Amino acid sequence: MDPFVGLLDGPRARGAFALRTVMSPPWSLRILAESPLTLIAIVQGEAWIVPDSGETVRLGPGDVAVTRGPDHYTVTGDPDEPPSVVVYPGQRCCSLDGESLEEEMTLGVRTWGNDINGSTVMLVGAYEAMGDISARLLRALPPLLSLANDQWDSPSSHCSVTKS
Repeated sequence: MDPFVGLLDGPRARGAFALRTVMSPPWSLRILAESPLTLIAIVQGEAWIVPDSGETVRLGPGDVAVTRGPDHYTVTGDPDEPPSVVVYPGQRCCSLDGESLEEEMTLGVRTWGNDINGSTVMLVGAYEAMGDISARLLRALPPLLSLANDQWDSPSSHCSVTKS
């Protein structure tokens, strides 16, 4: 294989845990999952990513963030809102006192959140195992990378999202 083709083909990620997250305020999720790579795309509303170290990032429709584990962070509708849900490895979700929230936050097939009609809709893909992701890709990424919808060819710039 041509080395250039190998470089382009190598940094792939496979085997993501993917779901749609729908939230109504107030909400704040403490992410302790330590997934090697997580992608968060905002479809509707806004969210903030508050890393344990580094700058807080606001995301709106069409914006995308990539987080690199094992760093911990908070995803929230308001950066001043304290977390009420903790996401642990294996996508295990609990209240702050450790009670499972799996049943009450499952809203349907690959849909999760606190309100099926919530004002914030995110698409989340988490790669939970190191073997699912190229080590070269992980080494090339910072702990938190974000792209605003005007920095890339975001689908949201071509259409609008409406609630039915």
